[in-house]
Amino acid sequence: MRRPDERGIALLLTLLVLTLLVALILEFDVEARREYRDAAAFRDNFKVTVLARAAVQAARGILQQDFVKDKLTGQFFDAPTDVWALPLTKYAIGDGLLTAQIEDERGKLNLNDLGTGGNPLDRIPKVQRVKRLFELLQINPDLVDAIVDWVDQDDVPEPAGAESIYYQTLRPPYRAANEPLKTLLDLRLIKGMTPEIIAKISKVATVYPQGTPSWVNVNTASAFVLQALDSRITQGMAADIIQARPFKTIQDVDRVGSFEEIGKALRQQNLYDVKSDLFMARPIAMFGAIVWRSYLCLRHVSRHALLLSPICTAQIHRKKDLGPMRRRPYNAHELLYLSAAGK
Repeated sequence: MRRPDERGIALLLTLLVLTLLVALILEFDVEARREYRDAAAFRDNFKVTVLARAAVQAARGILQQDFVKDKLTGQFFDAPTDVWALPLTKYAIGDGLLTAQIEDERGKLNLNDLGTGGNPLDRIPKVQRVKRLFELLQINPDLVDAIVDWVDQDDVPEPAGAESIYYQTLRPPYRAANEPLKTLLDLRLIKGMTPEIIAKISKVATVYPQGTPSWVNVNTASAFVLQALDSRITQGMAADIIQARPFKTIQDVDRVGSFEEIGKALRQQNLYDVKSDLFMARPIAMFGAIVWRSYLCLRHVSRHALLLSPICTAQIHRKKDLGPMRRRPYNAHELLYLSAAGK
């Protein structure tokens, strides 16, 4: 017959073993749930990546389809009436959703033009155009001087600009790039620029192309961009141009009587055209709790070869219910894979 103290020890041992088993089961359950979430996130991430790649190819296909149409009709122009300008909203592909928008980058003023040209006199009209654009947007035009100093190759500050001497006084210090802007997000580093200002100018300014001549597509340019081209272009004149669109040839612009004389003068300077070769595609792929936002600038390398090259980056976002947002830019190999330009 067992003594009472032995029965007490047996009970304690039983409770201890039971406690350990419960702890092990709970730990196993937590680990299993974590692995399940990781597996689900990997699955969703893989599927949304495939959707993103499909979105890039879809954007290429739309632009190629537009070129084929232009080639068949013999009329090479790009306007908001083209198929590429139609937004794609929550298009279902399998279990995922795809949203996409293509914008004409030639319908904007190129900020990198402020740093091109060895002759300072050649830069003056370019600076004046951007300053007019800023005034129309109700932005301090003196900020243009800071952009000029950022993209030009010298260390001589403009009257209201800033070179490396100014940026070295900041915390943390850095130097002026003295090279073309890679993306509009680079503007965050420039003196006086704020997120609100960048949001305003992003609709009417671009950083593409880099190192090659720029022109404005009058078929897609906003009234602000049209007015910025020349100080003689009034608000009413810009409205007349927009009303007469689309222009199928550059000579068709002469139909706008109020703009005819100014238009011919600007045409001699190659400041505008009716077609484009640069497009910004903004596809958004969604699957489960993951959203992949891509920002790709597609360029017609050759209108006959139909080659398009992405020349900017993309980033991935994770919805709040799966934790903090994670951003990752494409590397060069991924961009080449996504573009399939050599295929």
